[in-house]
Amino acid sequence: MSTITSILFGVCVGILLIYVVAFINFIKKENKETQISDVELECILDDMTPREFYIHKMSQTSLVWDKKTNTYIRNWSNNDST
Repeated sequence: MSTITSILFGVCVGILLIYVVAFINFIKKENKETQISDVELECILDDMTPREFYIHKMSQTSLVWDKKTNTYIRNWSNNDST
């Protein structure tokens, strides 16, 4: 009985080690892909003209349609000081 228990314990530990190694490899792969996409994005931003960069920044904010000027304007929140 003791032999079977130790074999089962060894198998469980082995399986856990395999999952840990696989998880670490997965995290390394994801970090590498993230770094590659960050470098690509940085290159795109570096190649932007000031006008394109401004449009990019404006698109990250919430815009609302202004009927008076017939354009989109930034929706200023109550927390903004400007």
